[in-house]
Amino acid sequence: MLAFLFSCEEDYEPATITFYPALNATGVEPEENATGTPLTVVLRTSRVLLEDSRVNIRIEGNGAGYGNSYTTFPPQLEPGVVTITVPAEENEATFRFIPRNDGVFIPTDYQYTFTIDEIDNKIRSIGQKHFSMTVTDNTAAFFLDNFSTCPGTNFTERVASGVSTWGCSGFGYPDETPANLCREANAFNKGGAGASNSYLVMTTPIDGTQYDFLYISAQVYSRFTGAGGIKFVYSTNYSGTGNPEADGVTWTELTEINAALPAAGTQDWKEVAQLVENIGDDPVYIAIQHNGGTTASSSSWRIDDFSIKGN
Repeated sequence: MLAFLFSCEEDYEPATITFYPALNATGVEPEENATGTPLTVVLRTSRVLLEDSRVNIRIEGNGAGYGNSYTTFPPQLEPGVVTITVPAEENEATFRFIPRNDGVFIPTDYQYTFTIDEIDNKIRSIGQKHFSMTVTDNTAAFFLDNFSTCPGTNFTERVASGVSTWGCSGFGYPDETPANLCREANAFNKGGAGASNSYLVMTTPIDGTQYDFLYISAQVYSRFTGAGGIKFVYSTNYSGTGNPEADGVTWTELTEINAALPAAGTQDWKEVAQLVENIGDDPVYIAIQHNGGTTASSSSWRIDDFSIKGN
């Protein structure tokens, strides 16, 4: 009779499993070839079960994978899947996610999604199916300018043609208060004839012999629409002074950054970034070119939190 009642209970009160109480967490990448602080993930069923019940959690993300950028406890028996058990007479189970650093240069945060993928016949439905995990990159930038002092000494404007268009502005990233400074390019009402073409160039070049990879990122904002635009570029044969478009000087576009720039006049900050490989041994100048704007019509562009990481 008791067994029948339990059977009826399971028939009419199906159990649901869910991530609980949080649906996201943040960890920090440890030092190279080290193991980080374990992060415990909790799942809970809607009622106590009479038997052990298993759940498969699928882990997907941009990390190097199990054993490289992370491990789990219990260990994974199938790549990308951790199996946990909700014990009989209980309604909660946990597993641990442990960040690792395998020494591979990946200078971005890792983003993972945990998904309740399979449940056995004692658990009939899924509540909150997804859990998000961010593992913050610990690679220190060797160059960082948030323009708290503007114009500062890290960048120098070099005019190829027309008039100067690079200045300073308040309303920087992220809070856009007047005291939060940033760099701004705008040719509107600056005078001169025809279109302007001006480069904001790093004052000191990067020593190419020190790095095989560069990871360049910045926050970009456009307030006004109008003529012209910006491009992120780099050169290994610019002298650092004089006309940036003098004979023989070549600039290479940072195509991934330029493709990701916000549209003119959108008035939203957007992070743009690119990994540059095989830069060679020559000094490297990175610049932001503003061209095409005129005194009568010009889009405007703000730059903040310019950062470079290297390896």
